[in-house]
Amino acid sequence: MRNREIWMLALFSLAVSAAGIGAVWAVSPLAAAVCAGAFALLLAGYGAFTAWRYRQLRRLTEYLAAVYAGGPVLDIRDNTEGELSILKNDLYKITVTLSQQAEQLARDKTFLADSLGDISHQMKTPLTSALMMADLLADPALPRPRREEFLRRLTEQLERMQWLIATLLKLSRLDAGAAVFQKQPVELRQLVEKAARPLEVAMELWGVEFVLHCPADARWTGDESWTVQAVQNILKNCLETMSGGGVLTAEVTSDPLGWQLTVTDTGGGIAPEDLPHIFQRFYKGKNAGENSAGIGLAFAKAVVEKQGGRIAACNRDKGACFTVLFPRLVV
Repeated sequence: MRNREIWMLALFSLAVSAAGIGAVWAVSPLAAAVCAGAFALLLAGYGAFTAWRYRQLRRLTEYLAAVYAGGPVLDIRDNTEGELSILKNDLYKITVTLSQQAEQLARDKTFLADSLGDISHQMKTPLTSALMMADLLADPALPRPRREEFLRRLTEQLERMQWLIATLLKLSRLDAGAAVFQKQPVELRQLVEKAARPLEVAMELWGVEFVLHCPADARWTGDESWTVQAVQNILKNCLETMSGGGVLTAEVTSDPLGWQLTVTDTGGGIAPEDLPHIFQRFYKGKNAGENSAGIGLAFAKAVVEKQGGRIAACNRDKGACFTVLFPRLVV
């Protein structure tokens, strides 16, 4: 009865009923009594119906308060006609959506905390090594050969940190959806050659032979810059397991859905327990190189899938095998 709208409706109903009963009384007192009884019954029914609706609304309010306090989302839908049923369905949809968003937010917070911990761990080793090299280089009595060696190691650690930071920044752009991929014709032979070029010195030092098989008509529509970095990370991952030499092969073949790049090495392969996790961020398998940060393959997977492609890993013969599908049509 604290509801103002109900009071206004009740007063209006009383006024109309009183006027009607008064008019009927002038004709027949008995008819007026019947009208008064009918009005009383209608009033009682309306009151009972209103009380029932308020109980239902109170339950919905209590349900929302429980969900807000962290309680479970219950299925309150009754799938019947009426405004109350529509309200229940809408509230259920909203609470389910909010619950899913809260769960996703909790997962994002956990992932962010784990990522920051992993990044700190990845940066700690090269940073500590670089600081140690800098302290040693500050010694004026350090012989020239040792000084050159320490300077080389310092440069390597700084380059590693530079690559790590750059890759993490690119991954963050991919996660935020801020990366813009161009759709231009790309020569796949040229793409793989660009990806392998920065690794040629390491291949020569470790005695690794790089073999590329690619048809002259292998062309794909996509973003060459991002994809070169993705393929380079795959080649780099294979190369890090071949410090004792071997053959690194990249082969492009035609596929009904597009072009498929297959990269194989002779570095011993991927441990079976590592295969399901090989593309996870910051995951380092048993055969990973000493300087592996665990983000190269995750970056490659993100770039390939953002462009509608697929990437997979398996073992073949004496080494690992990575396959990348470049689709003919990207929607």
